[in-house]
Amino acid sequence: MGRVATVVRPSGRRQRKDRQAVTRSPDIFTMLRSLDAADQDIDARGARARIELARIVATGPSGRPSRQPHPRRRGRTAWKVTLLGGTVVAGTAAVIVALPSIMGGDRAFASWTPTPHAMSAKERANAAGRCRQVQEDGAGRFDANELRHADAAIVERRGAWTTVVLATGKGFSATCITDDSTHLFRDSFGSIGTPAGYTPPGPRDLVATDLGTGIIDAGHLSIAAGIAGPEVAKVLYRSPAHGDVTATVSRGRFALWLPGDELAHAAKNGVEVEVTYRDGGTGTNRLHL
Repeated sequence: MGRVATVVRPSGRRQRKDRQAVTRSPDIFTMLRSLDAADQDIDARGARARIELARIVATGPSGRPSRQPHPRRRGRTAWKVTLLGGTVVAGTAAVIVALPSIMGGDRAFASWTPTPHAMSAKERANAAGRCRQVQEDGAGRFDANELRHADAAIVERRGAWTTVVLATGKGFSATCITDDSTHLFRDSFGSIGTPAGYTPPGPRDLVATDLGTGIIDAGHLSIAAGIAGPEVAKVLYRSPAHGDVTATVSRGRFALWLPGDELAHAAKNGVEVEVTYRDGGTGTNRLHL
Protein backbone atom coordinates (compact mmCIF):
# COMPACT_ATOMS: atom_id res chain seq x y z
CA MET A 1 0.00 0.00 0.00
CA GLY A 2 1.55 3.31 -0.90
CA ARG A 3 0.89 7.00 -1.25
CA VAL A 4 2.84 9.04 -3.72
CA ALA A 5 3.20 12.78 -4.10
CA THR A 6 3.36 13.55 -7.79
CA VAL A 7 4.61 16.43 -9.89
CA VAL A 8 2.75 16.77 -13.17
CA ARG A 9 4.52 18.16 -16.21
CA PRO A 10 1.67 19.26 -18.46
CA SER A 11 1.79 18.56 -22.18
CA GLY A 12 2.10 21.48 -24.54
CA ARG A 13 -1.09 20.21 -26.18
CA ARG A 14 -3.26 21.07 -23.21
CA GLN A 15 -3.20 22.88 -19.89
CA ARG A 16 -4.95 21.48 -16.86
CA LYS A 17 -6.05 23.14 -13.66
CA ASP A 18 -4.14 22.22 -10.51
CA ARG A 19 -5.77 19.34 -8.71
CA GLN A 20 -5.41 18.36 -5.10
CA ALA A 21 -6.73 15.31 -3.30
CA VAL A 22 -6.37 14.35 0.34
CA THR A 23 -7.56 11.03 1.69
CA ARG A 24 -8.51 10.91 5.33
CA SER A 25 -9.80 8.12 7.52
CA PRO A 26 -10.44 8.46 11.27
CA ASP A 27 -9.48 4.82 11.73
CA ILE A 28 -6.14 5.36 9.97
CA PHE A 29 -5.26 8.39 12.09
CA THR A 30 -6.26 6.54 15.25
CA MET A 31 -3.95 3.72 14.23
CA LEU A 32 -1.14 6.13 13.42
CA ARG A 33 -1.38 7.78 16.83
CA SER A 34 -1.39 4.43 18.59
CA LEU A 35 1.77 3.38 16.76
CA ASP A 36 3.62 6.65 17.34
CA ALA A 37 6.44 6.06 19.81
CA ALA A 38 8.10 9.41 19.15
CA ASP A 39 9.04 11.91 21.80
CA GLN A 40 6.28 14.49 22.38
CA ASP A 41 8.83 17.30 22.13
CA ILE A 42 8.67 17.80 18.36
CA ASP A 43 11.26 19.86 16.49
CA ALA A 44 9.17 22.52 14.73
CA ARG A 45 11.80 22.76 12.00
CA GLY A 46 12.02 19.02 11.39
CA ALA A 47 10.69 17.12 8.37
CA ARG A 48 7.81 15.59 10.29
CA ALA A 49 6.62 18.98 11.58
CA ARG A 50 6.78 20.46 8.07
CA ILE A 51 4.75 17.57 6.68
CA GLU A 52 2.08 18.01 9.37
CA LEU A 53 1.99 21.76 8.76
CA ALA A 54 1.41 21.18 5.03
CA ARG A 55 -1.42 18.74 5.81
CA ILE A 56 -3.13 21.28 8.07
CA VAL A 57 -2.72 24.16 5.64
CA ALA A 58 -4.14 22.01 2.81
CA THR A 59 -7.32 21.37 4.81
CA GLY A 60 -10.25 23.79 4.76
CA PRO A 61 -12.63 24.37 7.71
CA SER A 62 -14.95 21.64 6.40
CA GLY A 63 -12.19 19.03 6.51
CA ARG A 64 -11.90 19.02 2.71
CA PRO A 65 -8.72 19.98 0.84
CA SER A 66 -8.19 23.68 0.32
CA ARG A 67 -8.76 24.74 -3.29
CA GLN A 68 -6.01 27.34 -3.16
CA PRO A 69 -3.90 26.94 -6.31
CA HIS A 70 -0.25 25.92 -6.05
CA PRO A 71 2.34 28.19 -7.62
CA ARG A 72 3.47 27.36 -11.14
CA ARG A 73 7.11 26.83 -12.02
CA ARG A 74 8.69 28.92 -14.75
CA GLY A 75 11.24 27.68 -17.24
CA ARG A 76 11.53 25.49 -20.30
CA THR A 77 9.34 22.82 -18.73
CA ALA A 78 6.03 23.95 -17.23
CA TRP A 79 5.19 22.21 -13.96
CA LYS A 80 2.06 21.79 -11.90
CA VAL A 81 2.00 20.18 -8.47
CA THR A 82 -0.59 17.67 -7.33
CA LEU A 83 -0.37 16.67 -3.67
CA LEU A 84 -1.76 13.42 -2.29
CA GLY A 85 -1.88 13.20 1.46
CA GLY A 86 -0.04 15.68 3.68
CA THR A 87 2.97 16.81 1.69
CA VAL A 88 5.49 19.57 1.19
CA VAL A 89 7.57 20.69 -1.78
CA ALA A 90 11.02 22.01 -0.92
CA GLY A 91 13.53 24.04 -2.91
CA THR A 92 13.23 25.67 -6.31
CA ALA A 93 12.84 22.51 -8.34
CA ALA A 94 9.70 20.54 -8.95
CA VAL A 95 10.54 17.47 -6.93
CA ILE A 96 8.33 15.87 -4.40
CA VAL A 97 7.52 14.72 -0.92
CA ALA A 98 5.25 12.02 0.47
CA LEU A 99 3.70 10.83 3.70
CA PRO A 100 6.28 9.19 5.99
CA SER A 101 6.09 5.47 6.53
CA ILE A 102 4.75 4.56 9.95
CA MET A 103 7.05 1.59 10.50
CA GLY A 104 10.49 0.67 9.24
CA GLY A 105 12.11 2.46 6.35
CA ASP A 106 15.64 3.30 5.26
CA ARG A 107 16.41 6.10 7.70
CA ALA A 108 18.69 8.84 6.34
CA PHE A 109 19.16 6.79 3.12
CA ALA A 110 21.59 4.54 4.98
CA SER A 111 21.49 1.82 2.30
CA TRP A 112 21.78 4.16 -0.71
CA THR A 113 24.60 3.52 -3.18
CA PRO A 114 26.05 5.91 -5.80
CA THR A 115 26.03 3.13 -8.40
CA PRO A 116 22.78 1.30 -9.18
CA HIS A 117 22.49 -2.45 -8.72
CA ALA A 118 21.04 -4.98 -11.15
CA MET A 119 17.63 -6.57 -10.55
CA SER A 120 16.18 -9.85 -11.75
CA ALA A 121 13.62 -9.88 -14.54
CA LYS A 122 10.89 -10.73 -12.04
CA GLU A 123 11.91 -7.91 -9.68
CA ARG A 124 11.98 -5.46 -12.56
CA ALA A 125 8.53 -6.50 -13.76
CA ASN A 126 7.07 -6.26 -10.25
CA ALA A 127 8.60 -2.83 -9.65
CA ALA A 128 7.34 -1.49 -12.98
CA GLY A 129 3.88 -2.87 -12.28
CA ARG A 130 3.73 -1.22 -8.85
CA CYS A 131 4.82 2.12 -10.30
CA ARG A 132 2.22 1.97 -13.05
CA GLN A 133 -0.49 1.11 -10.51
CA VAL A 134 0.49 3.96 -8.17
CA GLN A 135 0.45 6.43 -11.04
CA GLU A 136 -2.88 5.13 -12.37
CA ASP A 137 -4.41 5.58 -8.92
CA GLY A 138 -3.07 9.13 -8.65
CA ALA A 139 -2.22 11.91 -11.10
CA GLY A 140 -1.70 9.36 -13.88
CA ARG A 141 -5.43 9.16 -14.42
CA PHE A 142 -5.09 12.42 -16.36
CA ASP A 143 -2.50 10.80 -18.66
CA ALA A 144 -4.15 7.39 -18.85
CA ASN A 145 -3.50 6.78 -22.54
CA GLU A 146 0.20 7.71 -22.39
CA LEU A 147 0.67 5.72 -19.19
CA ARG A 148 -0.99 2.66 -20.69
CA HIS A 149 1.44 2.69 -23.65
CA ALA A 150 4.58 3.55 -21.66
CA ASP A 151 7.33 0.94 -21.39
CA ALA A 152 9.69 0.39 -18.46
CA ALA A 153 12.72 2.31 -19.72
CA ILE A 154 14.59 2.25 -16.39
CA VAL A 155 14.25 -0.08 -13.41
CA GLU A 156 17.15 0.12 -10.94
CA ARG A 157 17.93 -0.39 -7.27
CA ARG A 158 20.13 1.67 -4.94
CA GLY A 159 20.15 -0.09 -1.59
CA ALA A 160 16.56 -0.40 -0.37
CA TRP A 161 15.35 2.09 -2.99
CA THR A 162 13.86 1.19 -6.37
CA THR A 163 13.66 3.68 -9.25
CA VAL A 164 11.29 3.13 -12.17
CA VAL A 165 10.90 5.31 -15.27
CA LEU A 166 7.98 4.43 -17.55
CA ALA A 167 8.32 6.23 -20.89
CA THR A 168 7.11 6.57 -24.45
CA GLY A 169 9.11 7.75 -27.44
CA LYS A 170 7.23 11.08 -27.51
CA GLY A 171 8.64 12.67 -24.35
CA PHE A 172 6.11 11.33 -21.84
CA SER A 173 7.44 9.71 -18.66
CA ALA A 174 6.26 8.59 -15.24
CA THR A 175 8.86 8.21 -12.49
CA CYS A 176 8.62 6.43 -9.13
CA ILE A 177 11.33 6.17 -6.45
CA THR A 178 10.30 3.94 -3.58
CA ASP A 179 11.76 2.75 -0.28
CA ASP A 180 11.02 -0.98 -0.42
CA SER A 181 12.03 -1.50 3.23
CA THR A 182 8.94 0.19 4.72
CA HIS A 183 6.37 -2.13 6.27
CA LEU A 184 2.99 -0.44 5.81
CA PHE A 185 2.87 2.79 3.79
CA ARG A 186 5.70 2.86 1.26
CA ASP A 187 7.85 6.02 1.42
CA SER A 188 7.81 7.08 -2.21
CA PHE A 189 7.57 9.97 -4.63
CA GLY A 190 7.37 10.52 -8.35
CA SER A 191 6.51 12.64 -11.38
CA ILE A 192 4.46 12.26 -14.52
CA GLY A 193 3.85 14.18 -17.75
CA THR A 194 5.43 15.53 -20.94
CA PRO A 195 7.66 18.63 -21.13
CA ALA A 196 5.90 21.58 -22.71
CA GLY A 197 7.19 22.19 -26.24
CA TYR A 198 9.10 18.90 -26.17
CA THR A 199 11.54 18.19 -29.00
CA PRO A 200 13.83 15.12 -29.04
CA PRO A 201 17.46 15.71 -27.99
CA GLY A 202 20.34 15.60 -30.47
CA PRO A 203 22.38 12.38 -30.72
CA ARG A 204 24.81 13.48 -27.96
CA ASP A 205 22.47 15.66 -25.93
CA LEU A 206 20.48 15.30 -22.70
CA VAL A 207 17.10 16.87 -21.90
CA ALA A 208 16.27 17.06 -18.18
CA THR A 209 12.67 16.39 -17.18
CA ASP A 210 13.23 16.01 -13.40
CA LEU A 211 15.83 18.20 -11.71
CA GLY A 212 16.04 19.52 -8.15
CA THR A 213 15.55 18.67 -4.50
CA GLY A 214 12.66 17.43 -2.37
CA ILE A 215 12.15 16.05 1.13
CA ILE A 216 10.60 12.78 2.24
CA ASP A 217 10.64 10.77 5.46
CA ALA A 218 14.28 9.74 5.02
CA GLY A 219 15.44 13.34 4.47
CA HIS A 220 16.36 15.61 1.57
CA LEU A 221 16.90 14.01 -1.82
CA SER A 222 18.25 15.38 -5.13
CA ILE A 223 17.28 14.00 -8.53
CA ALA A 224 18.37 14.42 -12.15
CA ALA A 225 16.53 12.47 -14.84
CA GLY A 226 15.43 12.92 -18.42
CA ILE A 227 15.89 11.95 -22.06
CA ALA A 228 19.22 10.89 -23.59
CA GLY A 229 20.29 11.10 -27.22
CA PRO A 230 20.98 7.80 -29.01
CA GLU A 231 24.79 8.16 -28.83
CA VAL A 232 24.83 8.66 -25.02
CA ALA A 233 26.14 5.58 -23.20
CA LYS A 234 26.94 6.83 -19.67
CA VAL A 235 26.11 9.83 -17.48
CA LEU A 236 28.09 10.71 -14.33
CA TYR A 237 27.50 13.41 -11.73
CA ARG A 238 30.45 14.38 -9.52
CA SER A 239 28.82 15.12 -6.17
CA PRO A 240 30.76 17.24 -3.64
CA ALA A 241 29.19 15.21 -0.82
CA HIS A 242 28.99 11.67 -2.27
CA GLY A 243 31.65 11.45 -4.97
CA ASP A 244 30.82 10.02 -8.39
CA VAL A 245 27.12 9.20 -8.82
CA THR A 246 26.37 7.03 -11.85
CA ALA A 247 23.11 7.35 -13.74
CA THR A 248 21.26 4.47 -15.29
CA VAL A 249 21.06 5.05 -19.06
CA SER A 250 18.56 2.81 -20.81
CA ARG A 251 16.18 2.98 -23.77
CA GLY A 252 16.71 6.67 -24.36
CA ARG A 253 16.38 7.72 -20.71
CA PHE A 254 18.77 8.57 -17.88
CA ALA A 255 18.16 8.83 -14.14
CA LEU A 256 20.22 9.37 -10.98
CA TRP A 257 19.47 10.57 -7.48
CA LEU A 258 21.37 11.09 -4.24
CA PRO A 259 20.71 12.02 -0.61
CA GLY A 260 20.91 15.70 0.31
CA ASP A 261 19.87 19.03 -1.18
CA GLU A 262 22.86 19.90 -3.34
CA LEU A 263 20.70 20.11 -6.49
CA ALA A 264 18.24 22.53 -4.85
CA HIS A 265 19.12 25.32 -7.29
CA ALA A 266 19.95 23.14 -10.30
CA ALA A 267 16.66 23.81 -12.10
CA LYS A 268 17.49 27.52 -12.20
CA ASN A 269 21.29 27.54 -12.32
CA GLY A 270 21.93 24.26 -14.11
CA VAL A 271 24.25 21.42 -13.15
CA GLU A 272 27.08 19.84 -15.11
CA VAL A 273 27.33 16.10 -15.76
CA GLU A 274 29.95 14.09 -17.61
CA VAL A 275 28.85 12.03 -20.60
CA THR A 276 30.47 9.03 -22.29
CA TYR A 277 29.40 8.29 -25.85
CA ARG A 278 29.03 4.96 -27.59
CA ASP A 279 32.19 5.54 -29.62
CA GLY A 280 34.22 5.97 -26.42
CA GLY A 281 34.41 9.75 -26.58
CA THR A 282 33.55 11.93 -23.60
CA GLY A 283 32.07 15.35 -23.02
CA THR A 284 30.05 17.45 -20.59
CA ASN A 285 26.43 18.49 -20.60
CA ARG A 286 24.76 21.17 -18.49
CA LEU A 287 21.32 20.09 -17.33
CA HIS A 288 18.60 22.66 -16.67
CA LEU A 289 14.83 23.00 -16.83
